[in-house]
Amino acid sequence: MHPIGKWTCAALLALAASGAGAAQRTQQPCAGETLQALAKLLGQTGWQAPESGAATPVVAAACKPWPDDPALQVVAVAYTEAGDSAEPGERGLSLLVGQLDSTSGTLRTRFDGSIEEDAMVEIDSASLWIDTARYRLAPDVRGFGLIIGSVARGASCPDAWSYDDFSLYAPQGDRLNEVFRTYLRQWTTLEGVVCGTGGRVVIERSQLTLAMGNDSHHGFADLVVSSKVQREEQGEDIGAAKTVRTTVSYDGKRYPFEEFSTFWQSQPPGEH
Repeated sequence: MHPIGKWTCAALLALAASGAGAAQRTQQPCAGETLQALAKLLGQTGWQAPESGAATPVVAAACKPWPDDPALQVVAVAYTEAGDSAEPGERGLSLLVGQLDSTSGTLRTRFDGSIEEDAMVEIDSASLWIDTARYRLAPDVRGFGLIIGSVARGASCPDAWSYDDFSLYAPQGDRLNEVFRTYLRQWTTLEGVVCGTGGRVVIERSQLTLAMGNDSHHGFADLVVSSKVQREEQGEDIGAAKTVRTTVSYDGKRYPFEEFSTFWQSQPPGEH
């Protein structure tokens, strides 16, 4: 399925609300005892699976076994703090990402962040997904990714859009450091006006993937970012997809890269 359907305002609204076109991902539910262990570590109570229908501070949660150690599982939870009564789309959510030792109930590594909801960002129970592909950043460091999806409706007739907010985390000691971040899926308008009254509308869409490079800088392997780029007119593909790549080197703290990447974009007609 393509992320862009027929170019009508109604179709764009549905697209923004549903995140249509994302690859079907297997569910990554967290067991009740896992959520309760995390709640205890944070001094919280009443944590249950967000899809249970119960009143719970947990807005979204994902858990997945850590491939290198069966005693560990990767956990990601977006939750509200006690007393927060803000409506969906207006919440300031806390984000916990870590590696939980299932035997001791302690976090081997952790990262504490936040998600600020607004017109472009809204979280629901299926918004978090953990990626444990083989991100071998260094001989003794294996990273993992977290994808955050949004169900916000956003602008009614945008000329560009981004999906799948991706962060790559590197376990270092008892910390998790976010070392890379970008959006995995984007589209932008090349020609015409979205939701206009007529005329040709051409868009270009991109889907990013990551691979490890052969060279290293500051102790971490380079990242090769590949974009599969496809042009589309009125919901139909134009020509064959192309793949463009760029290499990003670690600077000692992170991989510097654009949150909204542009390396894959073509110049609109008439621009040089």
